[in-house]
Amino acid sequence: MGLFRSYQNPGRGIDPNAPKKKPFFRFWELMWRNLGKLLTLNLTYTMLHAPLLLSLIFYMETNNKFTIPMVIFLLVLQLVLIGPTMAGCTRVLRLIVLDKAFFFGEEFKKGFKNNFGASFLYWMLDFIVLASVVSGLWVYPQLARQTGSKAVYVLFGLSLSVAIILLFMNYYMMPLQVTTTLKKSSVIKNSFMLTVLSVKQCLLTTFGIILMLGISLLLFLIHSAFMFLFAFFPAAFIGYLVVFVHYPVIQRYVINPYYEESGEENPEDEDYGEDDEERLFTDRGGHEEPAKKESSKKGKVIS
Repeated sequence: MGLFRSYQNPGRGIDPNAPKKKPFFRFWELMWRNLGKLLTLNLTYTMLHAPLLLSLIFYMETNNKFTIPMVIFLLVLQLVLIGPTMAGCTRVLRLIVLDKAFFFGEEFKKGFKNNFGASFLYWMLDFIVLASVVSGLWVYPQLARQTGSKAVYVLFGLSLSVAIILLFMNYYMMPLQVTTTLKKSSVIKNSFMLTVLSVKQCLLTTFGIILMLGISLLLFLIHSAFMFLFAFFPAAFIGYLVVFVHYPVIQRYVINPYYEESGEENPEDEDYGEDDEERLFTDRGGHEEPAKKESSKKGKVIS
């Protein structure tokens, strides 16, 4: 912009070979650069959860023979849509983290459509485990009172441990699904192995998610009008955090070793597709010398 400084002023360009910023600074830089896409992604995510909202409205505002069947239909429809929606979001978030140019609608559609069956399966696995943990909160205390033994809480502890492990595995399942051509069983197996190899990252991500949800809840408690922000925050930002933290782990242990062993060129490398012989020009940003400014003195005019 030329409001305060002329774009014609000579200076150094941007060095394409400059070292990458630290992850913390790169996280905020990428988020700010793609803020519009993240807001759009969150809005898309919210719109695809319309069946859940409609089921609540239908349940509270109607009372006839169609109420329960319609509520059940809407909830089943929502269960079917959640997994593919997360797959579409993950495909977009992966490209944001890789800092690649893309068309939002096209990439989201590919992620949603191409991974429909697998993402639905993963979500149903999550749903079953989540339902067992929630039911355990009510069942195990009842059993403890009836039997007079607190040993039943050991079973609850085991189910809770499985839920936590599955939560950590979810940080990898969807990114692996939208990135690789692995079978569903291999995706689940690799997700577990990557979880074991990256406990620190999983704990960091979980803390970030709790913090974001806490901020959202605090805003809602301050004033209910802040509920409007849920259409734009925080689902996409949580997804961005997950992919930003965990996709490098996938690159390190899954993607890079594959291309190193096969000898193929890694399409996620920054220099992918570049050939020195076919290159039309070389970006020397940061190396050129500033041009000398012309003297402002006027010379003699010969008439």
